[in-house]
Amino acid sequence: MSYEAYWNKIVSQFNKNLNSKEEIVQTSWELLFSTIFNYSDSDIDSQRSVKMGVMTKRADIVIKNDTEDLFVVELKRHTLHDGQAQLFSYLNQLKIDLGILVCDNLYIYDYDFTAKEDSYSVLEIPFTQDNPNGSRFVELFSKDNFDKQKIKDFIKESNQKKNSETEIKNELSVNLITELLKNHFAEKYPAVDVEKILADYNISISQKSVAVAPTFVSDNPAVSHSYIQSPALGAKDSTQFMVNGSPTGGKGPTVYRAVQFYVESHKDISFNELQAAFPDYLAKPGFGKMIRRWEEVTPQQWSGSRFNKHPIILADGTKVVVSTQWKPDNMHNFIENVARLGIEIKAIN
Repeated sequence: MSYEAYWNKIVSQFNKNLNSKEEIVQTSWELLFSTIFNYSDSDIDSQRSVKMGVMTKRADIVIKNDTEDLFVVELKRHTLHDGQAQLFSYLNQLKIDLGILVCDNLYIYDYDFTAKEDSYSVLEIPFTQDNPNGSRFVELFSKDNFDKQKIKDFIKESNQKKNSETEIKNELSVNLITELLKNHFAEKYPAVDVEKILADYNISISQKSVAVAPTFVSDNPAVSHSYIQSPALGAKDSTQFMVNGSPTGGKGPTVYRAVQFYVESHKDISFNELQAAFPDYLAKPGFGKMIRRWEEVTPQQWSGSRFNKHPIILADGTKVVVSTQWKPDNMHNFIENVARLGIEIKAIN
């Protein structure tokens, strides 16, 4: 079986355990480290006692070999974003520099336990099918391939790539395209003519729509992973939903909670990064606007209640509002696409 297939198996198990208690998550990951990563029972040290001053706590999983501890795994319920501080306390006490946190997503830490304050690099891997970073994670953390330096390099290189992509996306703008066109034509035509011609054109830039079909596993027949609703003419669609296992109500509150959840999971996210994660095509067909800055919403849109009145506030203080215009067709589009972000929305029958 390929590393990608193994990763997809982990994603399926993750989705199955979304609402499970931590002890079930614990048992599941112990089995995964045995069957997929090929660690023996003696390599998987579960619930190790760790002395914390006058207290003793238990690290969920410590993976080791014959001579040393390799990495610590901290497990939380999959609907939560939590556990970093606890993981760091184990890494400090055990003098281990690699850690894995499993909660809403998977996080790999390169941690400096010699520093006076927390010093680390982290790579976030959403639990999405065919995720190349997920496949690489399986490969590097498998017993036969384990190499600390290669893992540290993987974290560094992945973050550099992510930062480069973010910088490119942030620089992409209508002004940039306009300036590039001016520079292109300036080599052959008078600048005044170029300005005049460009003034007659509307130049825009938008992200392509890439639909992702999620694959979920459920043992609960009362929950539907897909949502294709066609109410009778004049009838109101009263379908209720859950976001990552938590009931959220109807369509509008569910979309709002999905965006809020993503912001909570990405503490330092900028507005441009959030808009890249939730582009306008998610709201189409229909109103066609997904998220906006608070100050960008027109009085007509406020009076028409086209955006929620309760902004989501980003770390830099930016106030973000979310569209309230959701019907069965664009709601289905939204659900299908946000699965790529590790957000699972289920219709409750």
